[in-house]
Amino acid sequence: MKKILIICSVHLLFAVTASAQTPTYKELSATAYNLIKEQDYIGAHKAFHTMDSLYGISDFEALYYYYALSHDFVPDRELEKALMFRLAQNKCCDMRYLDDWARSQQADTLDYWNDIVAIVAPRGYQDTVYQNRLLAMNRANNAAWQMQHGSNNQDSVRDAMRMVNSANLSELKQLIAERGFPTYSKVGYYCVKYASAIALYQPSEFLHWYLKQAKAAADSNDYDPEWLGHLIKRDRQVSIYDTVFYTGIEPLFQADQEARHLLNKGLDEDSVLRVIHEVDSVNLIALKQLIADCGFPTLSRSGYKCCDYAALIAQHSPPEYLHWFLEQAQAAADSGDFIPSWIAYMTDRDLTHQDKPQLYGTQGVPLDGLTGMALIDDVEHLNERRRSMDLEPIEDYLPYMDMPDFYFHPSLVDYRQYSLNLRIEGDTLRVSGFYLIPYDTTTYSGQPIKVDTAYSLPLADYRMADGAIVLRREGDWYPHRNGELLTAQVHIKADDYYILGGTEWLPSFDLHLVLLPKDKYACKVVESPTRPFHFYRLASDTTQYPDAYYREFVDSYNFYCSFFGDSLSSKPMNIVEIGDPQFVMCQSLRDMIILGHYFYDVYTMIPDFSWIPHEVAHQWWGNGIFFEYRKLQFLKSRGRGYEEQLEYYKAMMERAEKSLPIADIRSVESQDESIAIYHAAPYRLSLMDMATVNTALQHLYNKHKYTIVGRDTFLQECQSLRLWLFYNS
Repeated sequence: MKKILIICSVHLLFAVTASAQTPTYKELSATAYNLIKEQDYIGAHKAFHTMDSLYGISDFEALYYYYALSHDFVPDRELEKALMFRLAQNKCCDMRYLDDWARSQQADTLDYWNDIVAIVAPRGYQDTVYQNRLLAMNRANNAAWQMQHGSNNQDSVRDAMRMVNSANLSELKQLIAERGFPTYSKVGYYCVKYASAIALYQPSEFLHWYLKQAKAAADSNDYDPEWLGHLIKRDRQVSIYDTVFYTGIEPLFQADQEARHLLNKGLDEDSVLRVIHEVDSVNLIALKQLIADCGFPTLSRSGYKCCDYAALIAQHSPPEYLHWFLEQAQAAADSGDFIPSWIAYMTDRDLTHQDKPQLYGTQGVPLDGLTGMALIDDVEHLNERRRSMDLEPIEDYLPYMDMPDFYFHPSLVDYRQYSLNLRIEGDTLRVSGFYLIPYDTTTYSGQPIKVDTAYSLPLADYRMADGAIVLRREGDWYPHRNGELLTAQVHIKADDYYILGGTEWLPSFDLHLVLLPKDKYACKVVESPTRPFHFYRLASDTTQYPDAYYREFVDSYNFYCSFFGDSLSSKPMNIVEIGDPQFVMCQSLRDMIILGHYFYDVYTMIPDFSWIPHEVAHQWWGNGIFFEYRKLQFLKSRGRGYEEQLEYYKAMMERAEKSLPIADIRSVESQDESIAIYHAAPYRLSLMDMATVNTALQHLYNKHKYTIVGRDTFLQECQSLRLWLFYNS
């Protein structure tokens, strides 16, 4: 039986092998398409190659896929061309396919496929002389447009475009005189397209004549209706109905543009801005007089150019006049009698004047060497609104604003929507590279957009000790209004530094982050039930700290966590000790406590009067009356230090020279407030019923955590405690 099974297996193997060696056309086709679905494109190409070698691919779809895979994944120029030749012979292929494929390879159709064009000419270009000369004009036209997007000297760009348009006009006139007007039957779809594109931006006389010929051809379905629409729209734009208004407005337009072109000539910016302001003032007076004499410009009364130039002058006028002009233009636009794109521009400018988000994304903010977009309402539907106002997609508009990507200007963005890169260069801290949330949230990949800019901050302005750098958040760091750097997410390129700093919004602290050189500081990690603790000390300090020192931080932290019901953060709690004797500060930030070495000496001298739970309590509270009271409860819970600390508070309170309001939770700005908040308040609260105080404390924290509680709010929330203190003080 076993022998029979072996023989059967051998026969089966031979059958499978034979089948694998000579698969059918249908099997190879199914394999190729399945591999495409699985995105194994190289495998699919091999299957098509085998299929073509054995049987010769005959159907258009398989031949197209074989060509596309040869172009994209297994580049072979000769094979591509051979496959294209076979596609061109297929009746399904015409000049549109050929032109699309050629452009995908950034090549002109005729330059790349000369020998193939002859095959498809009956279905595409019917006049090869026409097509060659039009393609040459199209190349010159495209080169001029590309120059416009890539050059900072717009004057030279405009001169170059004028030369190209002039040369193309002469050539197109000559071509039409020799071989007739370009129509479908004479030259095919793409030559109609190229000729129309060249005629579109020619002088009004020629454009008007060209439109008449195109309309006549379109009447017999021999012209493209889409390009006919473009020609009609452009003809309306260049037509002038009110010659009196145009004669008055055209010099104003020229003066406006010439003044603004001065910004590209390297002149003193302040002087140029004064010139622009003077021109705008004169233009505004002249525009008002024109409208008074001729009436408000509309498309039906004045023509496109008059509306266009008048809207430009109004756009550069003071907010009050712009608002008035927009109201008149909007009324005309409601009946289709004003330029939609100018309604969008003026609406956005009017909204930004009112400190409101714009609607169409036309207004930028050029500030501090960085141009960004002004804020936009409902940004997800931006392109839909732009399309309704005859504006190009925002992606195509960005080059005109000198913006590499879509982003809002940092001065307008909520701090938590961007971050910074910092790095140390000698004695300078380099701040560079804003990272902003991209506008299209539906396709947001999680990778923010980078905008290159930079600021330099001399480190001498900040506290430095033992190589440590303690950055303060106070001061004016544009664009972090009023120095609120603490609220930004910060990324620092400093591989040889420990980088400590939070991103939580907690503006009651005036320190932001600490950079510690790794070659000078050592890190000790202590685990706890709530979060790890990282202790940073000078590596050269050989003092052996007792375990009780580390445990004091962990125990007090866990005590507060159990009371308030949360551990605030999953990030490590950083305890940073600066070894410099001059550094006698002790301060608590979110997720970090900074202290001088001096404080360890205090701990060893008076362990029961511990400052550690005091600083840990700051993780939940600013300088409020409650946090020292809760510290007393911690000392009481561990069974030592409570009575001594209470007597200390009492003595300090009695030593005060005057009675102080202890319900004040503002930052400690004077010694008097310090006595009230740190000494009198916890002592008096300790005389109350503990359950009552704790209930009020938990209620206040749960209701207002992560915010700054003002004096009025505090007094309202703790009215019962305030009355008790009043009658028992």
